Amino acid sequence: MAEKPIPKLPPMPGSKAYQRAESKRQVELDKALRELVLGSQVPQEPGETAFYFMTRKGKLRRMELTPEQAKRLEDGELGVVERPDPAQIEHSLVPAAAAEQMYALSKKAVRFLNRKDDPVGFMNDEELKAQQAAEAAGTAPELSDESPAEGAEASASEAEASAPAEAEAPSAEASKAESGESQG
Repeated sequence: MAEKPIPKLPPMPGSKAYQRAESKRQVELDKALRELVLGSQVPQEPGETAFYFMTRKGKLRRMELTPEQAKRLEDGELGVVERPDPAQIEHSLVPAAAAEQMYALSKKAVRFLNRKDDPVGFMNDEELKAQQAAEAAGTAPELSDESPAEGAEASASEAEASAPAEAEAPSAEASKAESGESQG
């Protein structure tokens, strides 16, 4: 009997091959999301109604919409989603069906969708006022929009953006060692 060859294992997390595979997967996901948004987005009609939603980083954003478009958002007919452009992330209005498709691909891509059984990104007036006050005071925490299981979905660009700041900040142990303190 011939022995079966040992199957090739996936790359180990943290390795260059793993990072390349994750980066490629994220680029493909962004492309799929962008195509979905561009194929179904509803043009924003500037109006007098301010509609607030929360960004991925926990900041409030406002869209100035017509009362009709704001009502459609509130009724769950439209959703606010991210459109991952190569240089930045923009926000667009799409029909609820397209937002549901995007939610299936990436929960983080849907910023507001009033689903009857499970609304996404919904804030009541008190929460909205509290968030606005915290941002004005500069005390608003940056929210992590990921559950622990979704942590692997974080984009490579987010990880790269935070890496330099972490690398520059010396650790507490390093600071103590440099100042000559001992823990003994």
